[in-house]
Amino acid sequence: MTQIRGVYAALLAPRNEYGAIDTDSLRRQFDLPERESMTGYAVNGATGEFTYATPDELALTLKMARAVSPSSRILVGIGAGDVRGAVLRGKIAAYHGAQAVLLPMPSFFPYRQDDLRAFSMAVADAVPIPVLLYNLPQFTSGLEVDTVLSLLRSHDNIVGIKDSGGSLDIVRAMTAEKVSGTRIIGNDSALCPAMEEGVCDGVVSGVACALPELMTELFASKPGSKNYELAKELLKEFIEHLNPLPTPWGLKVASEVRGFTRASYPFPLSAERVSEIASLQTWFADWAKQVVSTKVGKAA
Repeated sequence: MTQIRGVYAALLAPRNEYGAIDTDSLRRQFDLPERESMTGYAVNGATGEFTYATPDELALTLKMARAVSPSSRILVGIGAGDVRGAVLRGKIAAYHGAQAVLLPMPSFFPYRQDDLRAFSMAVADAVPIPVLLYNLPQFTSGLEVDTVLSLLRSHDNIVGIKDSGGSLDIVRAMTAEKVSGTRIIGNDSALCPAMEEGVCDGVVSGVACALPELMTELFASKPGSKNYELAKELLKEFIEHLNPLPTPWGLKVASEVRGFTRASYPFPLSAERVSEIASLQTWFADWAKQVVSTKVGKAA
């Protein structure tokens, strides 16, 4: 059973004014601060707006990742509306040396659990590297506990879950029933409860693409310790300021303030959004100093 642990930064997919991948911004993300403390990167997930990405763009992203950071461990989202699209993306990920793929369920149409099981089995049969189920109920048909446990028990190439739903029901059940599989938290708000209950092996963190110092410090700290409690409060405060904006727009703002990426949006911004973004920029520019100046554990 493949074990995937630690902190993976869920990377943004910045685009230029023509809608193409902004390669300069993308390249800078593979040189984030605290990269030595991170396990690796996750690309083409919800933070990377996978619904926009073509297979060619995914290949470009992975080729660049290997050129800039050849030893990085990389998880690759392979979201698609059908088995064929997911398998194609999975084979691209394998070709470029990904550690594993993240398999979200098909979006837009609602599906039953037997549909999701059939979809997952078919993809896992055809993808030549390990598969992590990717539970993303805010945007796709959500996986239920029994479905996940059944898939983990019945298919050797399905090696765990990245659960972005915010609930801990699935990882709790995996733990209680001693089902072998990696338990990755994909929702930053759920990480601290999962750590405190001892039901996670790692995190794929959108926050880590803008504040890697915060997430690596948090994950390395023991729940209840001074460093942990400080990092926990900072994470909560940051997420509260992101919430007014759509996923992952707030992270784009923070990443741009820090000089990692150029913020890009899929359509023109309303006047209200421009105002909200400006407010977040102003707040974050000052607030982030307590996280990044000397590291979280020494913050004022």
